[in-house]
Amino acid sequence: MAFTSRFEDLTWPEVNEAVSRVMIPVLPVGTMEQHGPHLPIKMDRWTATEVVNEAAKRHPGRLLAMPPVAYGYTTHVMDFPGTVTIQHETFIRYVVDILKSLAYHGFRRIIIVNGHGSNMPPLDLAARRAILESDAMVAMTSWWSLTAANPQYMKKWRKSHFPGGCAHACEAETSLALHLDRSLVQMDKAKDCEIEINAVKSKYHWVDLWAAGPVQVTGWTSTYTEDGTAGEPTLATRAKGRKLFEEAVKNLIEFSEEFVARKYRPRTDHHLTKPTMQVPG
Repeated sequence: MAFTSRFEDLTWPEVNEAVSRVMIPVLPVGTMEQHGPHLPIKMDRWTATEVVNEAAKRHPGRLLAMPPVAYGYTTHVMDFPGTVTIQHETFIRYVVDILKSLAYHGFRRIIIVNGHGSNMPPLDLAARRAILESDAMVAMTSWWSLTAANPQYMKKWRKSHFPGGCAHACEAETSLALHLDRSLVQMDKAKDCEIEINAVKSKYHWVDLWAAGPVQVTGWTSTYTEDGTAGEPTLATRAKGRKLFEEAVKNLIEFSEEFVARKYRPRTDHHLTKPTMQVPG
């Protein structure tokens, strides 16, 4: 029986079959957020979804691409028109409900692939909650983190300075957009910007997609960038975007097999006196 790679195209009997085959639903999560004057506001939903869809297409016996969560936690970017934000508690609860619904139907491994940096803290909490409140294991990553499985890989494409050359609407995101659909990229409007967070050259507080300083201070985006860009988009090329895309897809497929094969120890309650209430939180 040939299986679709898209969860939403299954019938309910096929969902049962997917569970029996130990298939993994993969949930892309993004947001609608400004990406400078040269990239569309759909970037974070777009990039995560394309990586997930392609991985599921190439690995249909294991991965099921879920419909994306298109909106996320983006309150700090609301000074830029077009940005849409979801209150963090609403966002977490929404994602938890999706994950627990999948667990209820029998899926024991679920992967979240994120496309928006500020989604990471609430998605981490959502994944943890789903694990603690169900019998499924939930892995959470971002498309750029997937490319970091090989520490040497960045040397094959990156030309921007580190840290900061790849932060937002930067060399990496612009390259990926050029690969996905260059007609949506207005390179004539792309302008490099070293944001103030990185310009001060602090050894404690700095920002890059692939790393961050030991201290985090996350405030309004408009306080550290004039046009919403953070990094060096002028260094972007379609070829770099293809390399990033292929690495993310390849590593998502590879991790999915590791995730299925991994055995987790069962929970063990070590209380001598049995608790008389539910676990707090």
